[in-house]
Amino acid sequence: MNEFDYIKSGVLQDYCLGLLTEQEKKSVESMCRDYPEVARELELLQDVLKEYERTNNLSRQDELRIRVWQAVKKLWEEKS
Repeated sequence: MNEFDYIKSGVLQDYCLGLLTEQEKKSVESMCRDYPEVARELELLQDVLKEYERTNNLSRQDELRIRVWQAVKKLWEEKS
């Protein structure tokens, strides 16, 4: 399997998601050492996942903040 077929196989995505066995992880890491294109693709995937996680967490924080303020407003109105 060449480096481009390896990239298309989905194994790098599985690596990022923690779905591989220890032996499979070592194989990915070995391919990254041997093939710079594989290493770049893995880095890109990791960056995208980190950005998704960061964005998703911000959305949840914003949603929580809105719900808290709505609850505070409701309590304030009930007391008035």
